[in-house]
Amino acid sequence: MNDPLSDIFELIKLKGCVYFQRDFHSPWGMKIEGTGFAQFHVITRGTCVVQVKKERHECSVGDILLYPKGASHSLSDKAGRKAIPGPVVMNSFASNDPLFNTGNEYTRLVCGHYQYRTDITHPIITDLPDFIHLRSLDLLQTERTSSVLSLLMGELAQPLAGTRLIVERYAEILLSYVLRVFVAQNPNQHGFISAIMDQRLSKAIERIHHDFASKLNLRELAGEAALSRSAFAQRFKETAGMSPIEYLSKWRMLKAGDMLKATDLPIAQVSEKVGYDSNIAFTRAFKREYGITPSRFRTRI
Repeated sequence: MNDPLSDIFELIKLKGCVYFQRDFHSPWGMKIEGTGFAQFHVITRGTCVVQVKKERHECSVGDILLYPKGASHSLSDKAGRKAIPGPVVMNSFASNDPLFNTGNEYTRLVCGHYQYRTDITHPIITDLPDFIHLRSLDLLQTERTSSVLSLLMGELAQPLAGTRLIVERYAEILLSYVLRVFVAQNPNQHGFISAIMDQRLSKAIERIHHDFASKLNLRELAGEAALSRSAFAQRFKETAGMSPIEYLSKWRMLKAGDMLKATDLPIAQVSEKVGYDSNIAFTRAFKREYGITPSRFRTRI
């Protein structure tokens, strides 16, 4: 079974990583600097205050906090608390004198990140907000999300053989559910994730993903969505922020970039495999997407 979100996660090589499930005893504060990874936290006991730029959010048990583009943020038991840099906190956990290890009041956090390749950029990442806060009451309404959270926390609490792999997969599954809930909560939110969650548009996106090398046109894509050409084009543009044909071109370039890095195929063959009859037209389209030629892209580290 194929679906557009899975296609994209496979292409960008999404990988979940969980650092720890840890108790933070009051007083405590931790500062996470901007990284190349999407950060996430799950509050499994107690409460905390999150600061993202100038915004302050009160969070409680069961909430999920996601930073899709790795935005800088801090977490603490109370507003105004001094925040210790994350690496210092992490290093202390491996020492004989861990930080935030004493006190009656405590908050339990699951912390981790999602890593994805940065040499190719899909709009599903760039279109998301810097911070997504899903509250426990909203998550409890989705049984699958609650089940994955429960399994994740259980595995962290009682690690056995294979725990690291299992936890990574649970974290990746959790991200898909978080994005589903986010779109359901924000029906007027525009962006590529909303286009994927749209039942009609997702059919057309799936066709693009698996037929990108063919001579697809607007009429065929509109047929997949069971809409007229004008209605489909307008709905796609308003939701995804680009036209269907623009996305077809972008997906071809993303696949081309992947082939150039993952294979030794000649550039002319890559061009053909992504639907271009002319190497000149392919190179021109590739430079629009990446700013450099295919040959430079292939050799760039």
